[in-house]
Amino acid sequence: MTVEARAAFLAFFFVVWALLGLLPWVAAALWRRGRGVLLALPLALLAGAAGGVAVPLAGADDARGFLFSLGAALLAGGLATALGVWLEGGLVRRPGE
Repeated sequence: MTVEARAAFLAFFFVVWALLGLLPWVAAALWRRGRGVLLALPLALLAGAAGGVAVPLAGADDARGFLFSLGAALLAGGLATALGVWLEGGLVRRPGE
């Protein structure tokens, strides 16, 4: 396999992991009608990629490891989204509070 093919393959994995990390953010944004979720957006993308990378780094580098990495990316994105929403809720004062 050429270097370019390996780079494209790796880029595809990162895109998939980031998109899976984005799914919980989309659900939170719809649930909260877009209020208080902006800080969670980059956190969800980064955590999704980090969660996906963590599984192969732990040694699971076969097909089962890939499926586990998809679940880890989704879970990490959900945790980062919750953290971002919680942090933004503490940073922003809304009128009337």
